Amino acid sequence: MADGNLPEWTRRHDHNVKGPSKTQQLFPQPTNTHSCGRKQSTFCVFHLSTMKFPAPLLTLGLLCSTLVEAGKFHPHTKRSVDNELLRGGYIVEFTHDTAVKNSMHGSLVSTMGVMGHNMVVRQQYDSEVFSGISVTCQTEAALHDIINNPNVVNVWPIVHYKRPEIIKVETHNNNPDFYFAHNLTGVHEVHNTLRIYGKGVKVGVIDTGIDYTHPALGGAFGLGHKVAYGYDLVGDNFDGVHAYPDKDPLDKCIGHGTHVAGIIIGNDTSKGFIGVAPQATLGVWRIFGCNSSTTTNDIIIKAMEMAHEAGMDIINLSLGEIGGWEENPVSIMADRLVGLGRSLVIAEGNDGSAGILLAAAPATGRRVIAAASFDNLALIANRLDVSTLPGDVIAYLTAGAPPILSNVSLIAVSDTTAVEDDGCNPITKDIKDKIALIKRGICTFLIKATNAQNAGAVGVIIYTKDGQPPIAPVLDATIKIPVVGIANVDGVKIFNTLSKGPKVTFGRSAVKVPIPSAGTVSDFSSWGPTNELQLKPNLGGIGGGVYSTLPNGSYGTLSGTSMASPYIAGSIALLLEALGQKHDPEIVTEIFQNYAKPAPIYGTNLTNNPICQGAGLIHVLDAIKGTAHVSPAELSFNDTAHHIRTKTITITNKGRKQTIFHFDHLPSAAGAGYDVAKSRFTPVEPGSYNKAAAEVKFSETFVTLEPGKSIKVQVSVFPPKSNHTDHLIYGGYLVVRPCDADQKPIHVPYIGMVGNMHDLPIFDKNYPVIQNTDGSLVNPETNVTYTLADPDYPKVVLRLLTGTTHVMLDIINLPSKTVLGSLPFDPIYGNTYNFLPRNTIYDLQEYSQNYTWPWTGYVIPGGGTSPVPVPNGVYHISVSALKVFGDAKMPTDWVKWLSPPLVIKRL
Repeated sequence: MADGNLPEWTRRHDHNVKGPSKTQQLFPQPTNTHSCGRKQSTFCVFHLSTMKFPAPLLTLGLLCSTLVEAGKFHPHTKRSVDNELLRGGYIVEFTHDTAVKNSMHGSLVSTMGVMGHNMVVRQQYDSEVFSGISVTCQTEAALHDIINNPNVVNVWPIVHYKRPEIIKVETHNNNPDFYFAHNLTGVHEVHNTLRIYGKGVKVGVIDTGIDYTHPALGGAFGLGHKVAYGYDLVGDNFDGVHAYPDKDPLDKCIGHGTHVAGIIIGNDTSKGFIGVAPQATLGVWRIFGCNSSTTTNDIIIKAMEMAHEAGMDIINLSLGEIGGWEENPVSIMADRLVGLGRSLVIAEGNDGSAGILLAAAPATGRRVIAAASFDNLALIANRLDVSTLPGDVIAYLTAGAPPILSNVSLIAVSDTTAVEDDGCNPITKDIKDKIALIKRGICTFLIKATNAQNAGAVGVIIYTKDGQPPIAPVLDATIKIPVVGIANVDGVKIFNTLSKGPKVTFGRSAVKVPIPSAGTVSDFSSWGPTNELQLKPNLGGIGGGVYSTLPNGSYGTLSGTSMASPYIAGSIALLLEALGQKHDPEIVTEIFQNYAKPAPIYGTNLTNNPICQGAGLIHVLDAIKGTAHVSPAELSFNDTAHHIRTKTITITNKGRKQTIFHFDHLPSAAGAGYDVAKSRFTPVEPGSYNKAAAEVKFSETFVTLEPGKSIKVQVSVFPPKSNHTDHLIYGGYLVVRPCDADQKPIHVPYIGMVGNMHDLPIFDKNYPVIQNTDGSLVNPETNVTYTLADPDYPKVVLRLLTGTTHVMLDIINLPSKTVLGSLPFDPIYGNTYNFLPRNTIYDLQEYSQNYTWPWTGYVIPGGGTSPVPVPNGVYHISVSALKVFGDAKMPTDWVKWLSPPLVIKRL
């Protein structure tokens, strides 16, 4: 195989670079060769059809397995869990040439028909955001003919996004309110002192729809009502593939979008319930049906386009999938919308237990606000009574109606509260006809409940980890016994009375209970940064223990970054009313980041890392009243191998009087994503912290600014002298402090990595492997024969410790030791090859724990575009993954593995 055309290769890594990055194709056209170094101001872009090994790599000797013990093998991981793609579905973007793109929607379909391909159009996009279509086509040849059309610039696979969980909590409370949350964020004062409620601002919600008949949401839909805009893109009977759209976004079956909407615009004076921006106007685009647990990225992009065309000032998406890359197509579209004047707020994700580098997409979009969750001051829950704790108010949450259990004996599954896997294995203790007390830990609620049910328990109480409030357990229909969640402090109190034989009675009355971790980051909130060390999340909102609207006039408590995101969206509406609707969304983001409140790690005096909380918890009053501005409002100093020591911030005095500003540094704890001594480079789940901190120096001690004037100040960051192998992510906050006592200090978050991101291993121990379709693994010492008659073909199974920009799979003829070409992307089955996030140890929200690609005996020859069958013979599959920030032309930037011999012998 000749070198051919190698990919364009640049690297962008300065957070101030504006505009969306160039996007990637599945199999793009050849491009001119270009290479650059590791400049901080560039970004990696590559075209996958040209991803070929340089000639020196193609000797069999260099392709042999050189895998070291990069990670630790984990028995919890499953050998084959495939990502969900819409079979044969693709999003196609047309050229930006106006004269061409306007004619492409129909001509591509007709052209493909002439070529003998049956292509079905799902969505059509025709706006300044995006010009293209989404289609299904069931052959590899059709896909390649689309890609090779000269007017097509990008092709992405259609993938499924899982619907956010909705856990309705019945509390029988007649006085719902946002009093607690609004007092943490200054919204209460904005309402009652400034009399600002978001009037005149349009907020778009892309979610499960809305029950606008709820009294707090206006009772009706259409112009002149609180919910004035919107569309149902899928219909009640949407199954994840077949949509039944209509003009009414009404949702009576799910409720997630209704809860989100109430956080933004809810207003029920009779019950004292008021959302963040109750006078804002809402638009709702429904993208989930009643019976499907997923939607698709082409539908999400269409909803984003519709919200933009409807003139929404702010667009909220309380959804996402583990991503880690800003090159996700929905992330790209979200970033484009910011460039067109819309504020985009997107949930960061609820995988805080999974450790670092798992920012959710599309929150990974460069200029969007990725929302972290902070815990509320208090929550509304049901009450249970424990005989050994008379008079104690113990709150619990559960999905559905409160259990009807009274005076039932309780027994703990474990003999200590210092346990991580409580209830994760079959329970041997006698809990028959008793209520089982189990601590939240490393396995799912469903596993714990199943084991308790199998052991004969009549109910389960799950208490959270240190400092956590109650959480409503997520279960399914296989669980027939009641399962409730209580706070850690209450679980420990009950545990300490076990010797007295406690008995439990579940009440139906609602109680308001304080959350010990109030004002700190919720433990479920996902950790960033992106794989390219860009800061995510960017800002925090109240998401832990939020009481809001649910369908059919009801209310309930939900927790998640799904709740934090609309809280921020509503806060932006207040700021836009105060400052004027036409503010640049990037400036709006900076204002909120400037005046956010960094929080400590719960239970410590250490400031939490920006990769967990961004700039901190939003404070709307301070943002509106603030008279200073610092830009940029966040900084990334890369890893120490490519560290840029000094950056520049600009301070602007927007006030009416001369102001003196002092400079200070608030270091945070470092994010410790690895425990190398214990588990090598398998990321620890959950992540931990380290006290290592950077040193910061400013070029000025203080500056004096006249009204309307600006000044540039240089900031130098010296990373902590910790072991580079540990790859700590250090961080903290630059503090710009006005001497005026009436003005609040400004905090600018920064991060960096000690060590070289490029050095992190990609493949986990014992991976890749070849798996048969029956689930058995191929012994590396033996030859295996495949007929290729379905299902007799091999699969490549790969597990990633670190995300990779590209995986390449080549077919090698064993006798001749030549590379025949690449394994085709299968439009019916399998994963994409580019911008893959790392895998997790545990099955988080059904996220794939590895990647799988089948080989059905076809290959795309070097320089070719269409797959061809290989003759019978003996072959290897080589698997190569590009390291983060790697150069595709450098053999040392790829990790490689060679499969055992695979014999193809068709019947």
